[in-house]
Amino acid sequence: MAILEPFLQSAPRSTVAAAPLGWGGIGGAGDVSLLGGSDLKAARKLDGHAYPELPALRKPPPPPPLHPRPNLPVPTTTSHDDDDGPATRHSDRGKRPVTAWRESPSLSGAGDVLRLLDALRLPPDEDVYVSLLRDCADAAEVASVHAHIAGSLAVSGLPLPLANRLVLAYAACGDTGTARQVFDEMPVKNGITWATMVSAYSDGCFHHDALRLFAQMCHQVQGLTGDHYTHAIVAVLRSCARVDELDFGEQVHAFLVKKNGVCGDVGSSLLQLYCHCRQQSSARHVLQMMRSSSEEPVPEAAWTSLIKASHHDGCLDDAIDIFRDMASSGILRSSFSLSSILAVCAEAKGKGCYGQQVHADAIKRGLDMNQFVGSGLLHMYAKQGQLEDAARAFDAIGGTPDAVCWSAMAMAYARGGMYREATRVVYQMKASGMDPSELMMNEVKLACFR
Repeated sequence: MAILEPFLQSAPRSTVAAAPLGWGGIGGAGDVSLLGGSDLKAARKLDGHAYPELPALRKPPPPPPLHPRPNLPVPTTTSHDDDDGPATRHSDRGKRPVTAWRESPSLSGAGDVLRLLDALRLPPDEDVYVSLLRDCADAAEVASVHAHIAGSLAVSGLPLPLANRLVLAYAACGDTGTARQVFDEMPVKNGITWATMVSAYSDGCFHHDALRLFAQMCHQVQGLTGDHYTHAIVAVLRSCARVDELDFGEQVHAFLVKKNGVCGDVGSSLLQLYCHCRQQSSARHVLQMMRSSSEEPVPEAAWTSLIKASHHDGCLDDAIDIFRDMASSGILRSSFSLSSILAVCAEAKGKGCYGQQVHADAIKRGLDMNQFVGSGLLHMYAKQGQLEDAARAFDAIGGTPDAVCWSAMAMAYARGGMYREATRVVYQMKASGMDPSELMMNEVKLACFR
């Protein structure tokens, strides 16, 4: 500060007091400098020393250019002691070479991750393999991960959760045959393994294989409990319905009663099986068991299946009674159940008042503009001869009416003797881009010629 003392003594006090403090100084470059340019020269003269002029700062040199990433060779999955060249060792079942995951040019997800991990010499653990299998998009990608697993874990063996995930990945991609091969090679299986394979057969339409495997599951697996048990039961009951195996389904029913009872999704699947096989008394019995053995309400799908089965058998009054029981049980009605009961009311003579009650319930729930509910209302009113209500239901249908709705409205007008309205609906249907069916045109023409 000896350099600045003469200047500060000669400077006015107000100037010094008002000068803001900053990071400036002799040769500094702060935002606010304590000394200006002329004041700095005066201070240097008073001090008597010679100060060299500082050169201006040069611009920093440009950064070096980025070189392209080298193409590193991907190491093989064999050990360094092998002299056989690239890995060509097969898995234990001897059908998929380890190099399959590198030779497929179409791999983009799991294959890239495995290549990167191998290039970095980072062996994937079980969690990495499970995550890759969960994200596989097709069977080829699953096979690539499977080949890498066989090369990495062939000595120690596959952990059970990883083997289960491998079976599920093949099944989810539609390769049920390979899923069964992995299943057969597993030395240890649990309930999840069996349930996954049974569901894979059922989803792949191999229904008889699903039934045979489920029978083996019941004899070999102890303590069938949990979600996987429920999934297996639902899958096998669905297969029983597809191939009309009522006897096997009844055996499953007896097995359920002996084990855990009938409730939830299992009960709904069993009820749908009996409805499909036109066993109304058994279906009613299952419904009563579900209502009495479980604190949870019976799913809407179970009620609707029984309503449709009664409608299919011509038991219209029974179908209406079932819907009443459903409503009194506090089950929320959706478009699925409302459209089913409207189809019943359309064919039941003298049930137009009940159909109007269903219409009021649909309005209360905001479903009157639903495509399926609106179509059901239109058909019901048209079948009952209430053309004005049918026209209002047709106009209230949300979106664009489909060809079935157009045909129902035109034929309702034609059968009711309103020929001009029927012709107008036909022209409006053509204007909307839909072609009337030959049956509808013949019906309208026949009605107009009467």
